[in-house]
Amino acid sequence: MSNKLFKVVLTIATLFIGVAIASLLIKFKTEAESITSERKLPSVKVIDAKVGKHTFQIQSQGTALPRTTIRLISEVSGKIISVSNKFNTGKVFQKNDVLLTIDPRDYELAVAQAQLKVAQANLRLQMEEKEATVSRREWKLLNNGEPTGLQAREPQLAEARAALSAAKASEEAAQRNLDRCKIRAPFDGMVAKANVRSGQFVSLAVQLGEIFSTDVAEIRLPLSASDLRFIDLPDPGEPLELNKGPKVTLTSQSGEDAIEWTGSIVRSEQNVDPVNRMIYVVAKVDDPYLLAKSKGNLLRRGTFLKAIIHGRTEKGIISLPRTALRGKDQVWIANDGKLTYRKVTTAYLDKNLAIISQGIESEEKVIVSLLAGVIDGMGVNIQK
Repeated sequence: MSNKLFKVVLTIATLFIGVAIASLLIKFKTEAESITSERKLPSVKVIDAKVGKHTFQIQSQGTALPRTTIRLISEVSGKIISVSNKFNTGKVFQKNDVLLTIDPRDYELAVAQAQLKVAQANLRLQMEEKEATVSRREWKLLNNGEPTGLQAREPQLAEARAALSAAKASEEAAQRNLDRCKIRAPFDGMVAKANVRSGQFVSLAVQLGEIFSTDVAEIRLPLSASDLRFIDLPDPGEPLELNKGPKVTLTSQSGEDAIEWTGSIVRSEQNVDPVNRMIYVVAKVDDPYLLAKSKGNLLRRGTFLKAIIHGRTEKGIISLPRTALRGKDQVWIANDGKLTYRKVTTAYLDKNLAIISQGIESEEKVIVSLLAGVIDGMGVNIQK
């Protein structure tokens, strides 16, 4: 009897132990599956959307060029008898400096001859005036009334006056040609090219050299039509003073160093380029060669520059990293551990920044991580 009781107790104990072990195995399996499932959720980085104000920074690029560049053309012919030391490539000059002198002797002779003709014409006019006075007096002594124009020698007087005017005009022309023997600088500037030297003979309309102004450097910056929405530009034909236009930060890479200048937009060219469909605005930098000041960075003609135009400041918008935008008009929002697609309206895009005007509320969590195989509503783990 005792053996049978022992077998029953052993059987029952074995069953209880089996049930306990099975329960533990099921529990551990569930926890393991839960842990495994939790580990399979992708981890994402998020940023909190912040509504605030933003100053638009429009990027462009262009080349620094003088505001004025001209070719010096000979207006008279002759031998060059002197060349200023300032008339060399890269040399600086001031307005009215004599850069070149052409032999003036033939033109001095022409002036003297013209002056002689003026004196002769003036003498003839005086003689005609006296003869006309005598003719009028004689007429009145012998006749009643006023003499006719011919009797008063009015045609002769008119001819003498015209001859004097023509002689004076010839003298002025001769004097202009004499003045043209000295080629003077029309503005403060620098020599770009010097094509002639002392002793060389030049004929009329020969290019003597090329000069450019140094007071201002101008940079043409191409912009798209959408870029112009964020910049306050003048109306067509209305120029801006330097300190009133949008500010521009200009940089040039020199080895590992970036050199920087500050300028401003002074005008828009107000037409669309037919080739690239861009609209050009013009920025300027004062005193690029540091001739009026001792501090700053030298901005040489032809320097390639990257530009950041500091545009309009607007409120009530959200700034996101460009990587947060999926495609053209979508972001991913992390709500309650789930990824949600959200369509947005972008006000401005560049390679680093996306400005969102509609579609996101303040403090929403925007996913900035890169994910593959994304499904709307999928679970995600937000990285702390």
